[in-house]
Amino acid sequence: MFAIRKRQTLPGLTAVGLGDDGVYLVRMLRESGKRPRILHWDFRPVSADASQDKVLSALARDYELKRARCTTLLDVADYQLVLTEAPDVHADELKAALRWRVKDLINFHIDDASLDVFDLPGDIAPGRAREMYVVAARNDAIRSRADALDAAGINLEVIDIPEMAQRNVAVLLPEDASGVAMLTLQAASGLVTLTRQGQLYLSRTLSVGFDVLHAAAEPAGYYDHIVLEVQRSLDYFESHFRVAPIRHLVLGGAATGLPPLLVEHVRANLNVQVSALDLTQLLDCNSPLPPTMQARCLTHVGAALRQEVKAL
Repeated sequence: MFAIRKRQTLPGLTAVGLGDDGVYLVRMLRESGKRPRILHWDFRPVSADASQDKVLSALARDYELKRARCTTLLDVADYQLVLTEAPDVHADELKAALRWRVKDLINFHIDDASLDVFDLPGDIAPGRAREMYVVAARNDAIRSRADALDAAGINLEVIDIPEMAQRNVAVLLPEDASGVAMLTLQAASGLVTLTRQGQLYLSRTLSVGFDVLHAAAEPAGYYDHIVLEVQRSLDYFESHFRVAPIRHLVLGGAATGLPPLLVEHVRANLNVQVSALDLTQLLDCNSPLPPTMQARCLTHVGAALRQEVKAL
């Protein structure tokens, strides 16, 4: 996504995540012919006695983050992912043309945005223009995140977004060969991604997170909303792309566990095979990664799985 800088570093890629509850760290090593390996994972809470700055500095010292290749994720409020028709211009004019095209599609001024782009995969149907995804991120959010990690002595190489992190996890699933939908829930939101053969076709952010589900006296309406958003995504994929429909849905996230009734509701109302995500089936880990931490670290695991290093 948004490249920062490069230095001589230790092996692997380290994701540093800034959450409302604390700071997350996942260091991943990828070697040809082997499963990705989590070398280190850590979570440290933030409190009145341990501010975020202090926790970041301690992690930087303990894991030599000044010498590590590091990445982090933007918060959902800090960027927008826009699907738009690709302008018919030369490559060196693409971003300028896209800035003009998306300026009225984002909720902040285009002069305050940095852009990155990637192609929408799949064959183009006759009579349909090529489409692209545009990531428009707030400059002040990028600068604030980079400054915070730099002040802690962290060698930040690139800033990414949760959609791409979730894609990185989905790529490891055997179902990704024919296409897979992944639904994850965090505290205040959810994310649906549709991938096939390592390519992100579609993403949809949900306004429902596990906090709402666990607090609701009658959560059935929220379950219906989640199912509807997943079904809309599957329908769009089937009608928009010239590939076979997706028949697998993988559920992940929620540190307290996904509500069993939600899982049952999804299985009963979607015509897909539904399974739960287990990172231990996809990754090796130098120390046990319990289910609760799997859920809490999911997007940061995905960030650490990043392989692309070239921004468009």
